[in-house]
Amino acid sequence: MKRGTVWLLAALGIALSGFFLAIMRPPGEQSSPPGQDLPWQMTVSPDGATLTVFGLTLGESTLRDGVNKLGRRYELGVFEDQAGRLSLEGYFRDAVVGGLNARLVLSAQLPESVLMALKTHAGEGKSMADRGRRYSVIEADQDFALRAVITAITYLPVVKFDADLVRQRFGEPTECVAVQDGAHWLYPALGLDLLLGDNGGALLQYVPPAEFEQRLRAPLRD
Repeated sequence: MKRGTVWLLAALGIALSGFFLAIMRPPGEQSSPPGQDLPWQMTVSPDGATLTVFGLTLGESTLRDGVNKLGRRYELGVFEDQAGRLSLEGYFRDAVVGGLNARLVLSAQLPESVLMALKTHAGEGKSMADRGRRYSVIEADQDFALRAVITAITYLPVVKFDADLVRQRFGEPTECVAVQDGAHWLYPALGLDLLLGDNGGALLQYVPPAEFEQRLRAPLRD
């Protein structure tokens, strides 16, 4: 099985698994009206250093901004991959953005020492399908973790996508990378990797365009 397909299955597994027992939260205070903040409505800074999508600006907005926008049900977790690298993510299991239901994962940045502290406070953690581990951020650390700056967004729509819709809304991709049961549609100028499954399932990953090659394109070559 190729890496792209593994990534899609792992992401969907994360979205659906029991590891994400979402905490009830108040609704977002800045929820998007229908027709606004849709997945193809993006603004890129002239230097490609920032990308605004879903009303959040990568490299500037915080996880707290994400809660205010997406609200309701979310959970914060520290993830440790097989190499021991740590990352912080906020998972929103039933967000409504622009009138569309979706699941979103907001990746955020904190110093390594802080991530290690959050991991230590969380205890043993739980094994993940990719052989990494996940550590739930405890309540006492939530406020601090919500100050982290968002660096990437993964968007899993509930509605089906197809090639015609993708071309209509995003244009022709710069490159398509075929994987088992689908293909990555790559848009470097938008900072977008759209993984489109043959069955209509889709997973969209956004990063600042200046980081596209390192964070999205290079892993596909590996």
